[in-house]
Amino acid sequence: MATPARRLRAPVAHEAIADHLRRRILAHELPAGAPIDEAALARSYGVLRACVREALNLLFGESLVERDAAGGLAVTRLGAAECRETLALRALLRERASEGAASDTLTQLLELAERRARLAQGAHSGSNR
Repeated sequence: MATPARRLRAPVAHEAIADHLRRRILAHELPAGAPIDEAALARSYGVLRACVREALNLLFGESLVERDAAGGLAVTRLGAAECRETLALRALLRERASEGAASDTLTQLLELAERRARLAQGAHSGSNR
Protein backbone atom coordinates (compact mmCIF):
# COMPACT_ATOMS: atom_id res chain seq x y z
CA MET A 1 0.00 0.00 0.00
CA ALA A 2 1.38 3.40 -0.95
CA THR A 3 1.97 5.96 1.75
CA PRO A 4 -0.18 9.08 1.44
CA ALA A 5 1.56 12.07 -0.07
CA ARG A 6 2.18 15.04 2.18
CA ARG A 7 -0.16 17.89 1.51
CA LEU A 8 1.50 21.00 0.22
CA ARG A 9 0.43 24.25 1.76
CA ALA A 10 -0.29 27.18 -0.52
CA PRO A 11 1.76 30.23 0.46
CA VAL A 12 -0.12 32.87 2.37
CA ALA A 13 -0.12 36.48 1.19
CA HIS A 14 2.86 37.66 3.27
CA GLU A 15 4.98 34.72 2.03
CA ALA A 16 4.05 35.44 -1.60
CA ILE A 17 4.91 39.12 -1.11
CA ALA A 18 8.22 38.20 0.54
CA ASP A 19 9.01 35.86 -2.39
CA HIS A 20 8.27 38.62 -4.91
CA LEU A 21 10.33 41.21 -3.04
CA ARG A 22 13.17 38.70 -2.55
CA ARG A 23 13.32 38.08 -6.30
CA ARG A 24 13.31 41.84 -6.96
CA ILE A 25 16.13 42.43 -4.45
CA LEU A 26 18.25 39.57 -5.77
CA ALA A 27 17.70 40.75 -9.36
CA HIS A 28 18.82 44.27 -8.29
CA GLU A 29 15.44 45.73 -9.29
CA LEU A 30 15.46 47.14 -5.76
CA PRO A 31 19.02 48.44 -5.35
CA ALA A 32 21.07 48.30 -2.16
CA GLY A 33 20.15 51.13 0.16
CA ALA A 34 16.77 51.75 -1.51
CA PRO A 35 14.20 52.81 1.09
CA ILE A 36 11.18 50.55 1.52
CA ASP A 37 7.78 52.23 1.84
CA GLU A 38 5.41 49.87 3.69
CA ALA A 39 2.31 51.89 2.83
CA ALA A 40 3.15 52.06 -0.89
CA LEU A 41 3.83 48.31 -0.98
CA ALA A 42 0.52 47.60 0.78
CA ARG A 43 -1.33 49.69 -1.83
CA SER A 44 0.48 48.07 -4.75
CA TYR A 45 -0.22 44.53 -3.48
CA GLY A 46 -3.76 45.37 -2.33
CA VAL A 47 -3.17 44.15 1.23
CA LEU A 48 -3.03 45.62 4.71
CA ARG A 49 0.25 47.08 5.98
CA ALA A 50 0.39 44.31 8.60
CA CYS A 51 0.71 41.77 5.77
CA VAL A 52 3.57 43.74 4.19
CA ARG A 53 5.19 44.10 7.61
CA GLU A 54 5.15 40.30 8.03
CA ALA A 55 6.77 39.90 4.59
CA LEU A 56 9.43 42.46 5.46
CA ASN A 57 10.11 40.68 8.78
CA LEU A 58 10.86 37.51 6.81
CA LEU A 59 13.28 39.45 4.59
CA PHE A 60 14.84 41.12 7.64
CA GLY A 61 15.47 37.66 9.08
CA GLU A 62 17.24 36.76 5.83
CA SER A 63 19.32 39.98 6.03
CA LEU A 64 17.87 41.24 2.75
CA VAL A 65 16.47 44.37 4.39
CA GLU A 66 17.85 46.40 7.28
CA ARG A 67 16.87 49.31 9.50
CA ASP A 68 18.13 52.63 8.23
CA ALA A 69 19.35 55.50 10.40
CA ALA A 70 15.84 56.95 10.65
CA GLY A 71 14.36 53.64 11.81
CA GLY A 72 12.74 52.81 8.47
CA LEU A 73 13.62 49.85 6.30
CA ALA A 74 15.95 49.75 3.32
CA VAL A 75 17.43 47.11 1.07
CA THR A 76 20.58 45.79 2.76
CA ARG A 77 23.93 47.11 1.64
CA LEU A 78 26.48 44.33 1.63
CA GLY A 79 29.80 45.00 3.26
CA ALA A 80 33.14 43.52 2.26
CA ALA A 81 32.69 40.44 4.47
CA GLU A 82 29.30 39.65 2.98
CA CYS A 83 30.65 40.11 -0.54
CA ARG A 84 33.50 37.71 0.20
CA GLU A 85 30.99 35.17 1.57
CA THR A 86 28.85 35.51 -1.57
CA LEU A 87 31.85 35.01 -3.84
CA ALA A 88 32.92 31.96 -1.82
CA LEU A 89 29.41 30.59 -2.07
CA ARG A 90 29.35 31.06 -5.86
CA ALA A 91 32.73 29.39 -6.25
CA LEU A 92 31.63 26.48 -4.08
CA LEU A 93 28.44 26.06 -6.09
CA ARG A 94 30.36 26.06 -9.36
CA GLU A 95 32.91 23.56 -8.07
CA ARG A 96 30.36 21.21 -6.53
CA ALA A 97 27.98 21.38 -9.45
CA SER A 98 30.72 20.11 -11.73
CA GLU A 99 31.46 17.27 -9.28
CA GLY A 100 27.81 16.38 -8.69
CA ALA A 101 28.28 16.36 -4.90
CA ALA A 102 24.84 17.65 -3.92
CA SER A 103 24.63 16.56 -0.26
CA ASP A 104 28.09 17.89 0.65
CA THR A 105 27.26 21.12 -1.13
CA LEU A 106 24.05 21.54 0.82
CA THR A 107 25.89 21.12 4.12
CA GLN A 108 28.54 23.65 3.13
CA LEU A 109 25.90 26.07 1.83
CA LEU A 110 24.07 25.88 5.14
CA GLU A 111 27.30 26.56 7.01
CA LEU A 112 28.03 29.58 4.82
CA ALA A 113 24.48 30.85 5.24
CA GLU A 114 24.75 30.52 9.01
CA ARG A 115 28.07 32.42 9.05
CA ARG A 116 26.55 35.15 6.88
CA ALA A 117 23.52 35.39 9.17
CA ARG A 118 25.82 35.75 12.20
CA LEU A 119 27.78 38.49 10.41
CA ALA A 120 24.56 40.28 9.54
CA GLN A 121 23.27 39.99 13.11
CA GLY A 122 26.53 41.45 14.38
CA ALA A 123 26.23 44.32 11.91
CA HIS A 124 22.61 44.95 12.92
CA SER A 125 23.31 44.89 16.64
CA GLY A 126 26.38 47.08 16.17
CA SER A 127 24.42 49.68 14.20
CA ASN A 128 21.68 49.79 16.82
CA ARG A 129 24.03 50.86 19.65
